Amino acid sequence: MPLAGTSILKTRTKRHSVSRDQPEVEAYWNCRLSWFEISLLVSATVLAVALHLSPILNSSLAIPLTALFGVISYLSPVSGYFFVATTQFLPYPEGARFNPAQIGVLIWLPVVLLRYHRLSLGKLWLLWPVLPWLVWFWALSQEPIYQPDSEYMKALFYSVIACQLAGEARGQYLKCLLGLCLGALFVMAAYWCYQVGLPVQIQDWGGEREGFIRMGGVRADSVMLWPTLLIGVSGLLGLQVSLASSRNARATPKWLSPLTAGLIVAALPPLVSTMSHGAYAGSVLVLGSFVWALWLAKKAGAFSNPRFHKLINTVVLAVCLVAVLFAVDAFQLRSKVSSLARYYDETSQDTSAAASRTGVWHDSIHTIMKYPLLGIRVTGDQEEITSEYAPQGSYLSHNVFLDFGRAIGIPGMLLLVLFFFWPAIKMWQSRNYIRYLPFLLVHFALLIFWMSLSFPFYKTFWAFWMLMAVAANQSQVRHVFKQRHVRAVAGQNATSPAAVRRA
Repeated sequence: MPLAGTSILKTRTKRHSVSRDQPEVEAYWNCRLSWFEISLLVSATVLAVALHLSPILNSSLAIPLTALFGVISYLSPVSGYFFVATTQFLPYPEGARFNPAQIGVLIWLPVVLLRYHRLSLGKLWLLWPVLPWLVWFWALSQEPIYQPDSEYMKALFYSVIACQLAGEARGQYLKCLLGLCLGALFVMAAYWCYQVGLPVQIQDWGGEREGFIRMGGVRADSVMLWPTLLIGVSGLLGLQVSLASSRNARATPKWLSPLTAGLIVAALPPLVSTMSHGAYAGSVLVLGSFVWALWLAKKAGAFSNPRFHKLINTVVLAVCLVAVLFAVDAFQLRSKVSSLARYYDETSQDTSAAASRTGVWHDSIHTIMKYPLLGIRVTGDQEEITSEYAPQGSYLSHNVFLDFGRAIGIPGMLLLVLFFFWPAIKMWQSRNYIRYLPFLLVHFALLIFWMSLSFPFYKTFWAFWMLMAVAANQSQVRHVFKQRHVRAVAGQNATSPAAVRRA
């Protein structure tokens, strides 16, 4: 009997430990925004739209409004991620001393200390996969990456900010991802402000293609517009599938599905207006990842969920709306798509190239095979350039992995690959694919980005990577929770009257 009493005491202790883990596990699914969070997002959106308008952008109000935008956003994790995603393309006056990303760094610490009276950086250790790659790069290149104004330090600092925001989210990581996706999709604000006649100066650095201007944003050109749109679209699609497949109906707000459908349809005209092969090919790949997500949900039995049927109906409605827009050639969608297809066909026949980056990819792989161990940064040799960049004497691979493979060899490239895929590997190992679909789809969109362009220090990526790593670490918490639950049940059965009589 004393042994039985001891078992009961241990069981109660385990039950208490289970209850401590339970709120964090359940908070993950909560995407309902409080009125405070909604007011912050609305205020931040108004300020961000105002900063796109030329009269305000070119006035003395631009920098103070940017700082106010950041202060308001940092008051909650969801709006904080919204701000982080917008800083990459938020307009700022020419010649300004600080850009939005730098302003975001400068105001972050005082705002969060006043708001929370602490720094929630307990999970910053999850950033460890970046260290082997950075140490290898620094050892070979001797580049002062540790200086505050280096791109490496700026990227790492946004990882710290993302870690703090995730810590204050208290497990509500899907809500944080929602804020980041909404911020990424805000890149199309300039396009729609321009369409309704507001005074917005659209960038057309890409020139013309087949008679159509390759439209971008106020600060982002067409090349940088489409990856951001794909990031936001992928995240919202993943959220819809994941939430519609879950059993926790209270965590899903009713407004999320129509908002998702509306934003995705609204993202189509600016995406097409980039007149970019990468935008069109990336859209097809994102659509394929969405089909894959639906297939996973079907295997998990999500089609028996009534909320999933509502999601399918919303998808069908959105597809019909897109078909109508193409049929009537709204915003010249059909004309631009057919013109770019004709341009691609003519170019591929003239150059016998499968893509516009074939030349630089060929040169990059040649350099990597010639300097496989340490890359070309150590030797200082001149690369053999056969592409259209030969007169310049240098080029970007339009592929982050190939860029670092050329610079620091195959070992450095593999360390970069480890860093990039680490949180996705952890989520995949959890085998809870439906749970982590939003993160996996955004990660896939970022893979398209890194495989197409040479922008390793995109702040949105570093913030997302940190959030994904924290969310992936929660799978271990969930695993411990299940183990404790099983042990608690086993202990309870061991102290049942039948078990005591057997003893």
